[in-house]
Amino acid sequence: MLPVNILLARQHRRQRLRNFNIERIYLRNTYDPFNLDNLEFQRRFRTKDICSQFIDDLMPHMSNSPKINIIDPRTRILVALSFYATGSYQRLIGESHNISISQQSVSNCIRDISSLITEHLADRYVKFPTTNEERNVIKLAFHQKYNFPGVIGAVDCTHIRILHPVEEEHNFVNRKGYHSMNVQVICDSNLRILAVNPKHAGSTHDAYIWRTSAIREEVEIQYRLGNRSCWLLGDSGYPLQPWLMTPIVNALPNTPEGRYTQAHCSARNCTERCFGVLKQRFRCLSGDRTLRYKPEVVGQIISSCATLHNICILHNLNVDLIDEVNDQLQVVRPPDVVPNDLHQEGDRVRERIIRRYFH
Repeated sequence: MLPVNILLARQHRRQRLRNFNIERIYLRNTYDPFNLDNLEFQRRFRTKDICSQFIDDLMPHMSNSPKINIIDPRTRILVALSFYATGSYQRLIGESHNISISQQSVSNCIRDISSLITEHLADRYVKFPTTNEERNVIKLAFHQKYNFPGVIGAVDCTHIRILHPVEEEHNFVNRKGYHSMNVQVICDSNLRILAVNPKHAGSTHDAYIWRTSAIREEVEIQYRLGNRSCWLLGDSGYPLQPWLMTPIVNALPNTPEGRYTQAHCSARNCTERCFGVLKQRFRCLSGDRTLRYKPEVVGQIISSCATLHNICILHNLNVDLIDEVNDQLQVVRPPDVVPNDLHQEGDRVRERIIRRYFH
């Protein structure tokens, strides 16, 4: 049997934790984060209007409980939004005076809300164009901004730093030597995300992610059905295909090929600006943060941030202090690829674009 002093110490500790939890529940239930001024609310959660709509969208998919100590759905959503926006440590988020929950509860909230967003809201706000009307709107915007015809999106990948996973750890080490997820994003000229693929480890090559993606299958099907005036833009790390235009390596300035490549690179750089805005808006994805979750959960967090990014664009929410992306000509030299029929067909399409628009 334990000594009396140890038993009394344990009893005192349990009572102290019980009183602390009661006080925390009282603080959480009597404080409304929406009473914060707009600037402070935006720093913690982003704008009130967007948060209110987002809560209304997600609440029907959340189960509630009659237990007195359960965390109410709105607080759970705000916890996740605070993490997305700041990328702060879970304990610091939980100890915030307007949240007041434990570190473990913060972790559970982030996982649960990310899963709900991915399952119920992502497809509503992150949509690849499937109709001629949708494609024409995107093509017109690209043509007006960059004088490049037929573009329905630009594709590129970005790395999101993660904690080294337990399983297949070596697959997540990218070319820069740290653990990451390699995330493929397709966006339009307004930086709206049209598709996001957050399922691949950091060592996976961009071209492989593209080759196995559902979007590649979609644009190829449309091409085979006779839609020959739509294509995506990718850098030279991607294969040239009739539905995916790449720049011309070593194209001379003031030539048709040079003008094509310059316009191509300027239009494709919208993906770099999209990455900058996304990571500035949701600091949990920025390069100086590390997502300490399993890769599957990291993928849901990334998908959730992409969904919220599009909601912000829908409401014309600007992000200040975004570093300007260098729009100068940047061409990545691709690995040697043996030409095939698809590459040759893509080359003919690219030559036709150059002759028609850049001579």
